[in-house]
Amino acid sequence: MLLSIICGSYVAATIGEQVLGPIFPDALSEFGLSEVDGGIAFGLLAASIALLNLIGGLTLARVGARRTIALASLFSLLGAVIAATSHSFAQLATSQIFLGAGAGLFFPAGLQMAGVAGGTSRRGFVMGIYGVAYSLGLTASAGLGALGAQIGWRSAFVVSAILSFLAFVSTFFTKLPSIAKSTKSGREALRLSLSNPTLVGGIGTISQYGSISFMTTFAVQEWGLSTARAAGILGIGRIISIVAKLVSGSSSDRIGPFASARWTGIALFITGIAWVLLPAGLPTYLCAAVFAGTVSSLGPIANMLAVEKFGRDGVTLGAFRSLQIAMGATAGVLIGLFGELFGLRLILAFAVLTPLSLLWVCREPKQ
Repeated sequence: MLLSIICGSYVAATIGEQVLGPIFPDALSEFGLSEVDGGIAFGLLAASIALLNLIGGLTLARVGARRTIALASLFSLLGAVIAATSHSFAQLATSQIFLGAGAGLFFPAGLQMAGVAGGTSRRGFVMGIYGVAYSLGLTASAGLGALGAQIGWRSAFVVSAILSFLAFVSTFFTKLPSIAKSTKSGREALRLSLSNPTLVGGIGTISQYGSISFMTTFAVQEWGLSTARAAGILGIGRIISIVAKLVSGSSSDRIGPFASARWTGIALFITGIAWVLLPAGLPTYLCAAVFAGTVSSLGPIANMLAVEKFGRDGVTLGAFRSLQIAMGATAGVLIGLFGELFGLRLILAFAVLTPLSLLWVCREPKQ
């Protein structure tokens, strides 16, 4: 029951966080926007998540998981309402700040409660399930993007608002367990937040908030696809991510999280270079979908490492995610800026090289 409640709230927060990407080409057309504007919007989203991850960690330590999750759902609700009623880029950008706040507040509390649900014997598997909730949110956001392309992009945010409202109401009927607080010093918490869990997750967010955020725009501009078809490719990727999360969680239990991360990095490099550089066609679309799905599998690996190292420390959990999102925010802004100057294909070709760094980050420690 605990894991179901946490995962349901995670789905709602993720939809709000991710739904702009699939429908951005339509918003771009309506408001006369450019890739630079997209970079600003996605950057504001990621920056808001990063800041509120820190605040969420502090809130978790002070008021507990239930109240933190309720506040997160309320921010997601407000952000979706602002987006659904927006008539200018300023309003749309503001909505991303609120939606990012909701996702940021939720993560430390959600991850801590998932760690409680998983215990020690099946931590990788439960982190895979928790990651599947994120994938379901991503899949739903892509589906809403395809729906929005047919009946109006604002409809995607209307659905997001409804789900956030349901998540908010559910917190009043939920009792979440409390756990003993960490006794780590501030310096120790900072050191831990800069370790391997954050680096693994950060490489994932560079692709998630950087490369994948611009995937539908790239598909429309470079491949000549409609917004609906481009969102459909992303939707297939989100479905793939469900399997990828379960595989990465189970493989982390079986062969260890470092080895699992290295193999994931190789797969991301191969499929990433392929969808960016190959001409439009079914094999290229398939590589794009596999890339979008596989990126998400880094989440369970990073989360498993984080829960093992500092799962009782809400502040460190917040910093763990905040630093990841800061990396993603920077990537989103830079891709938007330099994509406008030098072309999206060239910049994305550099961006998809990032997962190769997992071969170094996740090298096996010397005995």
